[in-house]
Amino acid sequence: MTNSRNITSENKLLRLHLITISLFFTLCLSQTTIAHAATAMWGDLTAGPHDVGFRTLFKYDLSRDPVPYSDWDGRLYPTDQQPGRQMQINIWYPASITTGDQKLTFGSYVDLMARQTDFGPINQEKREFANELFISKTNALGGNGTFTAEKLDALRKMTTAAYSNPGPIPGKFPLIVFPNGGSPAFQSIMSEFFASHGFIVATGALKGQYGMTEDISAKGFEIAADDLGFLINHALEIEQADPEKICLIGNAITASQSVAYQARNSRIDCVVSLDGGFPSRFDQSILQQTAFYDPQEVNKPILVIHVPHPSIDPEYLNHLKYARQFQFRFPQMSEFHFLNYGALDRLVPGIIGEPKGDVGRGFELAAIYCLRFFEAFLQGNQESERFLLSKPAQDISDHIDKAEIKQALPSPPNITTVKNAFLDNGIGYLQEVYRNLKKDNPAPFSPSFYSTVKDWLAYRKDPTYENRYQLYQLALDSYPDSAAVNYDLAYFALKTGRDEIARQLNTKTLELLDTDTSENLTQARKAEMRENVLKDISTLNQKHEDEK
Repeated sequence: MTNSRNITSENKLLRLHLITISLFFTLCLSQTTIAHAATAMWGDLTAGPHDVGFRTLFKYDLSRDPVPYSDWDGRLYPTDQQPGRQMQINIWYPASITTGDQKLTFGSYVDLMARQTDFGPINQEKREFANELFISKTNALGGNGTFTAEKLDALRKMTTAAYSNPGPIPGKFPLIVFPNGGSPAFQSIMSEFFASHGFIVATGALKGQYGMTEDISAKGFEIAADDLGFLINHALEIEQADPEKICLIGNAITASQSVAYQARNSRIDCVVSLDGGFPSRFDQSILQQTAFYDPQEVNKPILVIHVPHPSIDPEYLNHLKYARQFQFRFPQMSEFHFLNYGALDRLVPGIIGEPKGDVGRGFELAAIYCLRFFEAFLQGNQESERFLLSKPAQDISDHIDKAEIKQALPSPPNITTVKNAFLDNGIGYLQEVYRNLKKDNPAPFSPSFYSTVKDWLAYRKDPTYENRYQLYQLALDSYPDSAAVNYDLAYFALKTGRDEIARQLNTKTLELLDTDTSENLTQARKAEMRENVLKDISTLNQKHEDEK
C-alpha cells in the first residue's frame, strides 16, 4: 500500500478535486434543511438550520424623559429632542431569504452606535462619530491605542451572517435577551449564531437615569431593570417570539442587571452570566440593596461562565440555593473576549490587548455552552442538558479547567401563596411547609421573607402577636446568630407575656450586635437596637423586682 505521504502532487490535486465535487453535492442536497450562515467572523462556529435576519426597532418609552448620549468618561453629546426615553432594540431572528435580500456588513452594526439617542438616519457625520466611539471603546478595553481607524475600516467591510430585514419564517421561537453596551457590534456574532439555531435574540443598551451611560449602583440596577422590561415587552410583540420561553444573557455589569430583573419577573426561564460581575462581592452588595433581589426569587437555572480574577469567585453565589447553577471557568479568557472581541482577535490580533491564550477558540466554546444551555432550558433538549452535566472533553481542558454543577433546592412558596394559605389555615400552614422544606434545606425561608410576612400580619391579622411569635420561632431556628431575628422575637415574646424568653433573647441580641456583620445592620441601626434592648431589659428587671 502506498503511504499517503508519498502521494504525488497530481494525485493530491485529483483527490482534492473529488472531495470538492463531493462536498458540492452534499451541500446541494442539504440546502433545504441547512442554512450556511457562517462567515469568516464566526471562526469555526457551525451555523444552525436557519438563515438569519436582522432588524432594528427605534422605540420611545413615553413614560420617561429622553436622555442625552454620554460616553464612558461621562461627556455629553447633542441628541434628538423627541419626547420619551430612546430605546434602540436590535433583533436577530430565523428568516426566510428571497432573491434580492442582502447580507449586512459589520459596518452596519457599528453605525447603529451613533443612533442610540438620535434615531435620525445615518449620515457621514454620524458614521464618523460611530467610528470614533468604537475605536475609543475598543482601545479603552485594552487596545491601548493600537486599534486604529484602518483596522476598523477593514472590519467594517466584512460580511456578516445576517440579512437586512428579510421576512421571518413561520413558527414560535424562544427569546434570548442580550443587553449590549451601546452597539450590536459588540455581540453580533453570538447573536447571529443563536438565531441560526432557532432563537430570537433581542439586544439593547441599558442606560442611566440622566444619560446613555448606565449607573453602577442600586438605583442604576433598578433603572436598568425598567429598560429590560421595556425591551422584552417590545421584543415579545414580534409574532415569532414565544412569551413562555425567555432567557437573559449578560456580560460584565449587565449580567448582574439581568439577575436583578429575573428576581422580579418569574416569566424569565434562565439566566447566563457571561463573565459578569455577578459572582463578585461588589455586585452582590449592590444586588442586595435592590428591592427584589432575594434568594427565594432567584430560582431559575443559571449558567456562570467566568475567568480567573481576584474579584470573582462563584462562592459568592452559594446563597442562591434555589437556582440550579452550571459553572465553568475559562482560564485563557478575559472579560470582554466573550464579546465579539474574542472572535475578532483572530482577524485583528491583540485587538483589546495581548491575550492569555487562544481567545478565538474560547469565544467559540462559550457560544456553544450558551447554546446548549438555551437548548436545555428553553427547548427541553435532554441531550444538551447531558452535555452541560458531563465533564468537559480532554481536548478542551486548556480552555475550561473547572466545571461545577450545583443542584437547586426546592423553592418555597411565594409570598402571595403564603398569604392566601395563611388566611385559610393560619400559622400551621407555614410551620408544615417549613418542616417539609427543612429536610433538604436548613434555612428554607430568607430573612426578608420573615420580615415581609411579619409586616403583613401587623395589619389587623395578629392582634395578640401570637402568630408573629410563632413565625419568628421558625426564623430563629434557621438564623440563630442573627441579631435582627433575636431582636424581633424578643419583642414578640414580650408582647405575648413570655418575659423570661424575652430576657434571654434580648441578652443574646446584645452579644450578637458585636459580631453580626449583616450588611443591612448599619451602625445607626445597631445603636437603635441596643438602646431598645437595654430599655426592655431594664423594664423586665423592674417588673421582676416589683413582683418580689
